[in-house]
Amino acid sequence: MKNESSNIIKYFSITFLISWIAWAPFVLSGIGLYEMTDLLQSLMMPAIMIGAFSPMISAMILLYKKGKWKAIKQFFKEKLNFRIKPIYYVLAVLIPLGVTLFAHYFTNFTGIDSLPNNLFPEGLNVPVIVLILPYILFIAILGGGQEEFGWRGYVQDPLQNRFGVLKGSVILGFMWGLWHLPLWFMPGEGHEYYSFFAFLLFTISFSVIIGIIYNVSGKKMVVPWIMHTISNTAVPLFPVLFLAFVPQPGYWVWVGVNILTAIGLFIWYKKRNGIVKA
Repeated sequence: MKNESSNIIKYFSITFLISWIAWAPFVLSGIGLYEMTDLLQSLMMPAIMIGAFSPMISAMILLYKKGKWKAIKQFFKEKLNFRIKPIYYVLAVLIPLGVTLFAHYFTNFTGIDSLPNNLFPEGLNVPVIVLILPYILFIAILGGGQEEFGWRGYVQDPLQNRFGVLKGSVILGFMWGLWHLPLWFMPGEGHEYYSFFAFLLFTISFSVIIGIIYNVSGKKMVVPWIMHTISNTAVPLFPVLFLAFVPQPGYWVWVGVNILTAIGLFIWYKKRNGIVKA
């Protein structure tokens, strides 16, 4: 138990250290310590992508320390297991997609806000539908999906072994959200347009959703990978926010739907497994 807790702390420490160091030059400029030059601006996206691999890199470092390359090879062999019941593939797609679709259309139909059709750059000469598959692949490999090899692939199990599925998923969701915090201080990155607190509520609730589906699927890491990818893909396709400094009620609707989905899924999970405490 002590070794497991120590390993959890080491994992988050390495993950935060790698990404926050990579993002630090842009954060320091964002808080006014020095001017954002054209060169620094051009390096922001590569730095963000380097940081986005830190959850996976941290896992690889700790695995290598434990068992060298053999441990890393075994890790990917286990995690890249696509032999899953079809229902879990369906759930992995439909839950994050359905939440975003509902929030988008509910916000528009109720008049809470008038959200854009999509968040892709204007003036594209290619129909958005043609871009969907390449965009999904990009998100899965470089745009957030790859984080899951660290979050759910490495640290989910130790956390839930220590705290239970609900508390473990909530802790992971909190750390996942907190890990993103520097992005709110990087001008032009995009996160600064909406509330960090709302985002934190999203990562916590979505972490519970992912954690439950991960467990009922037989702890198949491919499921969280798909869920994270689809969630990141769905928002630009069915926006719940504007990329501008305006009120973002649609984002709060989206967060609320995620929270309600997490609560509903956990009630179902408790009944399904006869859990008294979690």
